[in-house]
Amino acid sequence: MIKGCLRRDPLNKCWVIFAPEKVNTIIKQSSEKDAEFELNPYAPGYEFATGRDILRRINPAYADQKWSVRVFPAKKPVLLIESEVNFKGKGLYDVMERLGAHAVVVEAPRQNIHFDQLSIEEIADVLSVIRERVGDLKKDTRFRYIMVSKNRGFAAGGTINHNYSEIKAYPFVPPLIQCRIDNAVAYYDLKERCVICDIVDQELADKDRIIAQNDHFVAFCPYASRFPFEIMISPKKHSSIFGTSNNDAVKELAIILRLVLLKTRKALKAPAYNCIFHHPPVNSGERELIESKAYHWHISVIPRITNIMSDVLEAGVYTNPTLPEEAAEFLRNINE
Repeated sequence: MIKGCLRRDPLNKCWVIFAPEKVNTIIKQSSEKDAEFELNPYAPGYEFATGRDILRRINPAYADQKWSVRVFPAKKPVLLIESEVNFKGKGLYDVMERLGAHAVVVEAPRQNIHFDQLSIEEIADVLSVIRERVGDLKKDTRFRYIMVSKNRGFAAGGTINHNYSEIKAYPFVPPLIQCRIDNAVAYYDLKERCVICDIVDQELADKDRIIAQNDHFVAFCPYASRFPFEIMISPKKHSSIFGTSNNDAVKELAIILRLVLLKTRKALKAPAYNCIFHHPPVNSGERELIESKAYHWHISVIPRITNIMSDVLEAGVYTNPTLPEEAAEFLRNINE
């Protein structure tokens, strides 16, 4: 039986997932940064190692391998869909079961290839599968926040040498997300505009931090970038959640995401990186309408080329040695 629970820190107002069965994945691999990845269970022919698929996409180019994108429950999930909320107090502390969902999206059968080396059609397939899963998960009223993340390389928390993403549905809103949402709602209350829409308009006007753009999306280094070469990809028009994007937007996102990751790989010599989809919370009751107006979805791409210092861990104070204007210019000049 899987042990563990969710415990809330009353000082930091954050939930911590206790998952003892992840000790080898999280602690052992983190201490062996230069070690080789173990046998790849995401490769074609090893489908038995990951269990049943939730969703499978078959691209004609991979007809001989029977799939082009697969989604399945994580083998050692940090959140358990069969759990109940079971929220209770223990003295001054709050605790509940590890309710949630945790799925893996294997993005292509091909091994030893960078994500940006996939075709536009392949990447669009991946994004359409993610869109479908986000749309399905938000229907479960037990969930409050859905996170899609791609952790590539040991330094970024990656555990398998293959192109994959993870989708997690939490029964709570993470505190950093809640802070952003509260700031966005306060901005909307004051100005009746979405703060991210205003940021996008400002970046399009200033131009010097933009890396690339197309009809639907713009990629830029944020004005107050926390990390060197941090990139934000945002829809140009207001859209609250990626799960509602149409096929044209999905293809345009595939084009700009591929370009951004290609430029980052060439410019920074294939660094480890995190790629995170940001959405407003789901199933927020009467707050859902205002949150959907105040905040729209976007993607953060963070190359992991610096160590995280104590200022970040304990104070949320970032030191960035690279001005975003210089980072954006450098990336713009990278030949595609």
